[in-house]
Amino acid sequence: MNAIISGEAEVGSNCVFGHNAVVEAGAILGDGVVLGHGAVVMGDARLGDGVEIGPMSVIGKPPRGARASARKAGPGGSLVIGGGSVVGASAVLHSGCEFGPECYVGDLAAIREGCTFGDAAVVGRLVSVEYDTVIGPGVRIQTGAYITGNVLIEEGVFIGPMVVTTNDRYMSMWAEKEYRGPAIRARAAIGAGACLLAGTEIGEGAVVGMGAVVVGDVPPGRVYVGNPARDAGEARSV
Repeated sequence: MNAIISGEAEVGSNCVFGHNAVVEAGAILGDGVVLGHGAVVMGDARLGDGVEIGPMSVIGKPPRGARASARKAGPGGSLVIGGGSVVGASAVLHSGCEFGPECYVGDLAAIREGCTFGDAAVVGRLVSVEYDTVIGPGVRIQTGAYITGNVLIEEGVFIGPMVVTTNDRYMSMWAEKEYRGPAIRARAAIGAGACLLAGTEIGEGAVVGMGAVVVGDVPPGRVYVGNPARDAGEARSV
C-alpha cells in the first residue's frame, strides 16, 4: 500500500497500513493496529493492540509554540494510546499525552501535550484540548468544545457542543500570571454553548444550562442557568 515503515519501529502482527501511511523510527505498534491513508505515527508514539488511526491524522506531533506566545510549549515525551482506542480522520495528537483503553477521538480534533484521558473517554469532532489537562474515565466531550489548558474534568462528566473554558481571567493584562482552568467534578453536565470562567469549580453532579456564563463556583447537585449563571434549583438524578 506504499506505506513507509521504519525498520527501527516495533510493529506487531496483523497490522494494516493505508496508502502513504508513515511509521517513524522508535514508534511501537501493538497487534492489529490499523492506520488509514496518509496517517503519520511519529517516533514517540506507543499504540496498543487494536488501535485504529483515521486517514491523515498525526500521532505524536512534537509540541511547538509561536515565538510570541506568553506560554511556551511543553516538553512532550511519549504519546500512549490504550488498546482498542479509535482516532478519526485528520486529528492531531501531540506527544506527551496518555489515553486509556477504548478511548475515542473524533475527526479534526486537536490535543496538546501533557494531557491524560481515562478509560473510554470520548472527544468529539473538532474538539480542542489544550496542554496539561486531566480528563477522567467515561467523560464525553461533544462537537466543537474548547477545553483550555490546566483543566480538571473528573469521571462521567458530560460537556455539550461548543462549550468554552478559559484559564486566564484577565486576558494577559497582568505581567504576573497564573493559568488555572475550571475544575469540573464527577458526573457534572455542561450544556451546549456554556462558558466557564478561569478558576471556577463545577460541583459533583451539578448541571450548567445551555449558554450559561459561569463566573463563580457551582455547588454540587445544583442547576445554574443564565448570564451570569445563577442557581435555578436542585439537579434531578436519573
